[in-house]
Amino acid sequence: MQDKELWSWYKSGEISGLEGLYNAYYIPLTNYGFKFTEDKSFIEESIQDLFLKLWRNRDSIATPQVVKQYLLLSFRRILLRKLEYSPSRLEEAFSGEHIPFYLELSYEHPLIRAERAAELKKKVDALMDTLTHRQREAIFLKYYEDLSYEEIAEILQINTGGTYKLVYRALERLREQFGDFSLLVLLYLLQRRY
Repeated sequence: MQDKELWSWYKSGEISGLEGLYNAYYIPLTNYGFKFTEDKSFIEESIQDLFLKLWRNRDSIATPQVVKQYLLLSFRRILLRKLEYSPSRLEEAFSGEHIPFYLELSYEHPLIRAERAAELKKKVDALMDTLTHRQREAIFLKYYEDLSYEEIAEILQINTGGTYKLVYRALERLREQFGDFSLLVLLYLLQRRY
């Protein structure tokens, strides 16, 4: 079922619309949450808070252009607030670099299960360690969640030009450190759902 249709049902007071959105986005929201913290109960509580807030405020919430972007942004705000990265603290350090973001590939990924699994994972982890937290988050949102630069800008609360620069600098750093082939492997791995 399409996001817009589920959103429409939810807005009209149909609990099945909210349940559909929850079922469609539980895993992507959980994956995104694990990039900030390893505390699963904390992440699940934040997801519950998000959907409770959506239900309570359904009459006043406008229909977003992109439901996925809206849910990721709203979830990020709730999670960061719970992690005590308050909006005032974010304004003080507007770059957002103080917010940890961990991007690591699991051993279950089909490419990593190959005979050179440990070596490849080590190299990919080293690639990711060369990036700042903010760059990792932008790369994750671009290549794993397949969001546009405009959508990423809104989630990260920066302008679109800043998003292009953030992703470009991250890719340049990776290319400088490990060459074009490693960069292609990394982008391929990020585009696969693991």
